[in-house]
Amino acid sequence: MLGSPGMSNTLEELPIYGEVQKFWHAVNEVLQTPALRSDGDLCKQIARANDSIDANMQEGFEQPTDASFGNFVFIAKASTAEVISRMKQARRKQLISDAQLARIEELGVTLGKMMGGFIKYLSRSGFTDRGRHGVAPTSPRPGNLRRR
Repeated sequence: MLGSPGMSNTLEELPIYGEVQKFWHAVNEVLQTPALRSDGDLCKQIARANDSIDANMQEGFEQPTDASFGNFVFIAKASTAEVISRMKQARRKQLISDAQLARIEELGVTLGKMMGGFIKYLSRSGFTDRGRHGVAPTSPRPGNLRRR
């Protein structure tokens, strides 16, 4: 299972985060390919999108609600798709091998599916205080509105 964010004290405790790290490392390994490095712009675009996956997962985990966390996972999922797309571009330019692309696609598709399921879980969970923040933003209750 993906893990319950309401019960996790760190992002690293969530199984999905291990998959994020596995993908990140695999992409970084391909980024060391000399031919790909020769296309500096494409290499940098892939690296930025790849780094964005982890950064958005980290930022999302710090959000006070699961709905907010889900939004960041959605962005991370889109960055995963961008990495795959740009790796396909690198393959078309003959900068990486079929095997390198296949590995990234395999890991990326799996990660994307996990993220999709996790986003659904987060959107249904309804947690408004993930337990690590002390105070979560809430909308004012009608009886608590101040009149001037």
